[in-house]
Amino acid sequence: MKTRKRKKSPNYVVVQENGVFVAKCPDLGLSSRGATEQEAITNLEEALALYFEDLPGPADG
Repeated sequence: MKTRKRKKSPNYVVVQENGVFVAKCPDLGLSSRGATEQEAITNLEEALALYFEDLPGPADG
């Protein structure tokens, strides 16, 4: 199990479950799967981008 901390991004963990890789962001309750570790991470990064895109910004009130 790997834990990574990225600048300006939440922590995530990558585990292998039932033959696929799962990247999990427990802080936000998001997860994503992929055939490879990198694919799972890429998919999670896309999910995080969508998650943060939908949050209201300072100008939104």
